[in-house]
Amino acid sequence: MNLDVLKKVAKLLNESNCTWAVGSSVLLYFHGLVDKPNDIDILIDPKDASKIKDIMNKIGTSRNSPSKEPFRTEEFFGYIVDDIEIEFMGGFKIALFNDNIYSFILDEDAIVDNVVIDEIKVNLTSLEDWLVAYKVMNDPKNRLPLIKKYFQTNSIKHKDLLKRNLYKSLSESINKEILEVLNL
Repeated sequence: MNLDVLKKVAKLLNESNCTWAVGSSVLLYFHGLVDKPNDIDILIDPKDASKIKDIMNKIGTSRNSPSKEPFRTEEFFGYIVDDIEIEFMGGFKIALFNDNIYSFILDEDAIVDNVVIDEIKVNLTSLEDWLVAYKVMNDPKNRLPLIKKYFQTNSIKHKDLLKRNLYKSLSESINKEILEVLNL
């Protein structure tokens, strides 16, 4: 994990007062669940996308990142900074069955923690929200067992985030998975 690139981007995002937090494999890395993330995934508020692109254009090279099915993310763009791929997702959404859409809610409740690296704060989303997101994506990298094992060992800290996903139009199997995890 290239912490220097993460620090560089985090510092600029913090200075710009954008709503942002890391997720996916970088989040798992900070919880000790993966050894080496391949890229940096950052969730943002879509209204900050233009400001973030202006910032990133100064330190990185824009790369074409078309959103692919079943993703319906409002703002999806990528940059290369010091040979590290960074993807930004604003309004992260995934198409489900029957024209339903899963939306990852990035609000003050979703930014549950941070790590400080050399005095630079890096915002973190929750494992609870990513458990649901990975389930919705059909867990392409087999992350669900890692998160469930973590919850069994360390407990669930943000049950409210799991519960708020139950009120979305998710499939019965996804809701069942959420309820099973809530009962760990």
